[in-house]
Formats: sequence, C-alpha cells, structure tokens
Amino acid sequence: MTGRLAEMLFVVTDVLLLPILVALVAMTAGSLWMLGGLTREAWERRRARPAWSAFLADLKAGRGDVASFPRVAMSGYAARFRNWLKGAERPKAGARKCLDDLEIDMARRLSWLSFATRVGPMLGLIGTLLPLGPALRGLASDELASLAENLEIAFTSTVFGLLVGGLAYAAGIIRRNWYDQDISDLEFALEAMETKEETRAAGLDSESVHA
Repeated sequence: MTGRLAEMLFVVTDVLLLPILVALVAMTAGSLWMLGGLTREAWERRRARPAWSAFLADLKAGRGDVASFPRVAMSGYAARFRNWLKGAERPKAGARKCLDDLEIDMARRLSWLSFATRVGPMLGLIGTLLPLGPALRGLASDELASLAENLEIAFTSTVFGLLVGGLAYAAGIIRRNWYDQDISDLEFALEAMETKEETRAAGLDSESVHA
C-alpha cells in the first residue's frame, strides 16, 4: 500500500515538472521585459529630471509660477498627471481623484514585482526538488544519462528562480523609490496650485466687496 502511494506521488511530481519549468521560463521572459522597461524609464527620468527639479525648487522658494506646470518637461507619472490636467475641463474638481488613481496604478505595478520576488525562488526550489526523485532512481539503476539530465534540470531551475527573484526585488526597490518621490512631488505641486486658486478667489471676493 505504501509503495503504491509512493508511486502515485512520484507520477504526480513527474507531471508537475513541466508546468513548473514553463512557469519559470515565462517569469524569466517577463523579468527581462521588465528590465528593458526599467532601463527606458530610467533614461526618460534622467533626461526630464533637471527641468522638473528646477520647477519644484522655484516653488519651494516661493518664486515659481504654478501656471507653467503644464509646460514643464517631465516623465513617468508626473507626465501622466500633467497630460490629464491639460485635457481636463475642471482640473481642480478631479485632480485629487487623478492623483489617487495614479497611486493605485503604482501599487498595481509594484504588486507584480512583489509577486515575482516571492514566487520566482519558490518555483526554482520546486523545480530543483522535483527532478531529484528521478535522479535518485537513475543513480540506483546505473542510468547515468538520466541522473545527469535530472540534475541539470534541478540546478538550472535554482539559477533561474533566484534570477527572477533578484531582478524583481531590485526593480521593486528602484521603482518604489521613484514612485514615492513622484507622489511627494505631485502632491506638493497640487497644493501649490490649490493655494494659488484660493488666493485668486480671495482676491476676486475682495475686489467685489470693495466694488
């Protein structure tokens, strides 16, 4: 009975090996695609950062013009927020909602990286353990070719699982820092715009009272 149960489990693990390897290949391809996108985003941010930093520095010093916000060169989520302001009929009414939506999208992108950070090494470990049973059987029956093939699969799975987890972890740290900075900058710019609107409204009210 025990031998039959063990044989059933052995068959199940043998069937699971192919889907695990396919998932590892897919996650590796996704990680390389993500790495290309990360490189492109880093280049765009580096190119646009001087103008955006200068604009924020002027706002902090009290000499910046908030009205020039739509014309400032920027990238990433800051550019998406600027483009939304350009197309909105009533920017003030939905600006906070737009910013909240951008934060949700940031969290969604980071959640995939967190998933890959944890699942990649797990799949690598499973892909390492599954071929060990057939490898031991090959060793017991002096089938050295089968032993070598299964050990090669096991070691390769470990390498690719750790590669996926490492790339996703590094990308997650980089993107989290970027997005935290983006949210801080956009909230500051939005507060400056709201303050200007309130000041302008107060000035108009004062003029109407004097009139």
